[in-house]
Amino acid sequence: RIPMLFKQELLSFLQDRVVDASAADQLSEEEPLLERGLIDSLALLQLITFIEERLHLRVPDQEVTLDNFQTVATIDQLIQRLQAKNGTPSV
Repeated sequence: RIPMLFKQELLSFLQDRVVDASAADQLSEEEPLLERGLIDSLALLQLITFIEERLHLRVPDQEVTLDNFQTVATIDQLIQRLQAKNGTPSV
């Protein structure tokens, strides 16, 4: 799992980009980001850039799928897989 500190950074990052400010306070690890329209394609690209820069971890194009970015929990799983594959230590 990604460290709790990074999860909080990730949630904060997403809260800053949630269209509906009232939904930002209720954002959780299991909140369906794309399904509920909380992030759009631009926010998704910003999220990928944030992950890559913060964790020094490349997110390959083939991993940019709805399944991998559905919730903070699925993003966590993606990061774990990529770190294991690349031998990158957790932050």
